[in-house]
Amino acid sequence: FKGGESAALARVKEYIWDKDLLKAYFETRNGMIGGDYSTKFAPWLAHGNLSPRYVANECHKYEKERIANKSTYWVVFELIWRDFFKFFALKNGNKIFFEGGTIDSDKRWGFDNRHFTAWKEGRTGYPLIDANMRELAGTGFMSNR
Repeated sequence: FKGGESAALARVKEYIWDKDLLKAYFETRNGMIGGDYSTKFAPWLAHGNLSPRYVANECHKYEKERIANKSTYWVVFELIWRDFFKFFALKNGNKIFFEGGTIDSDKRWGFDNRHFTAWKEGRTGYPLIDANMRELAGTGFMSNR
């Protein structure tokens, strides 16, 4: 990904308007590898190069000019879900990274270097996990599936 606001706005324009991919987002969003199955707005949103409000406004504009459907709804819904997790993290602070999590669970976790290495390399034998880890290693991006 190329950083910055200009690259972010170019991706919004490409995804929503030029390639007209927004209309099929709901059907393609669970894809795992590739450039256009999902919006791929996350890096720019996370770094503040792209405003969730701007994306939502573009979706509403698209609904007025082209089509309003499940896909346009879900992009905005997932922006709201993203904000929920940001506020959850803000409320709970570093506890989200602690072994006991935000509920102070006393569950004990084990560590097996073989399993850890298989997970890192996308060789767990679980296709969903392996696809995500391979995409992360290859592109720096991981689907939220």
